[in-house]
Amino acid sequence: MVLEKIKNKNNLPITLFFIILINYIPLSLPNLISKESHGANMIFMGICFAFQIILLLISFWKNIEFTEEKIKNLKILSLISLISIIVQIINLIMGDCKILDFANIICQFLNILLLFICLINIEIEEKYIYKFMKAIVIMGVIACTINMILYFEEIVQMIFGNTKYSSIKSFFANRNQFAFFLYVSIIANSFLIVKENKLLYKILLGIFCLNLFFTMSRTGILVTAIFLVGVILRLNKLSRKTKINYLTLLLVFGIIVMLVFSFLKPEIISQLFRLESIKNLSGRTKIWENGISLWLENPMNILFGVGRFKGNEVLQIKDKVFTQFHNIYLDFLITGGVLELSFAIYIYAYIINKIKNSNIDVKYKKIYNVLFITYFIYAFFESVGRFSIGATDTLCFIFFISIPLLHSNSINEKIN
Repeated sequence: MVLEKIKNKNNLPITLFFIILINYIPLSLPNLISKESHGANMIFMGICFAFQIILLLISFWKNIEFTEEKIKNLKILSLISLISIIVQIINLIMGDCKILDFANIICQFLNILLLFICLINIEIEEKYIYKFMKAIVIMGVIACTINMILYFEEIVQMIFGNTKYSSIKSFFANRNQFAFFLYVSIIANSFLIVKENKLLYKILLGIFCLNLFFTMSRTGILVTAIFLVGVILRLNKLSRKTKINYLTLLLVFGIIVMLVFSFLKPEIISQLFRLESIKNLSGRTKIWENGISLWLENPMNILFGVGRFKGNEVLQIKDKVFTQFHNIYLDFLITGGVLELSFAIYIYAYIINKIKNSNIDVKYKKIYNVLFITYFIYAFFESVGRFSIGATDTLCFIFFISIPLLHSNSINEKIN
């Protein structure tokens, strides 16, 4: 019975949601127990990836037809993957290679094959896309509830007490990852507000924004604000007067919150803006400098990169060790050079073009426009969407590539 549901191509969005959920389990469970912020264990990440492959293979059973378009994209992917493997073999011969970089190439190949190429031209009913959005929103509500229960004392102390807490951790590894997940939840919630216009989703929007504020993630808060303003401005169903009223309310609300906290808890405002770290963007400028120096070291690095794990060697700054370059464009250049960055640009351009030329309602196309603009801004300050394994990478691939692609191919019942 379960296998039959998975094989039903209309249930692909829900299968994709369960893949996201599975990938968050090894990241969230240890933190849920310890209340600390830890990354996921590599072995558990590999197990989740294996489950992901199995689920997708079952889903695609008898649903895949290799069209000319799919074969063309598979050839491009195969060529790029082959070049990347040859580069790493050369590095291995020269004694300058990380074995995990071979595994990363294989994982990227399988992700792009199963979550992008295999989905090209698969048609599903549009209503299942919104089921996926509802599932993301429900996951977001549960995450916010657990986080507020888990860190209730810290939240109370942060708002009302004389406290050392200037931001709230998350059982989603860390506050920045939680902020990004909330950004995604707010996007999903926005689709549902536009579709159903229910009071419930508007209340949930406030809950998500409140939890986002508690993370004190400057990038997350700023990009989400840009997204919400962009959606309000872009939707034609709202009159100019209504748009102005909404923006005025948001501005007034923001000013009131800032004034209240400036008077009652000035340290919260200080933590939010962190003026002393703006100059170096919380250490980002130094790791960007190290990354660019490594990338420009020789022509081979510029064209084909050095590999993700080999590149991580320059992420140690004094006694602080980073796990990413906090810039996806630089991450692509370090991992696979101009070749990999060009392929990533091609994939996103393909998705955006598919959305543009699809039969999706114009109001959803406008949300996608704002979605991609803000996502690309977010990606300038965080390494989101590396096409590899792990919770955030999987979330990005599915939410910003797989689902828009399926949505662009979807069949609206009314049109049918």
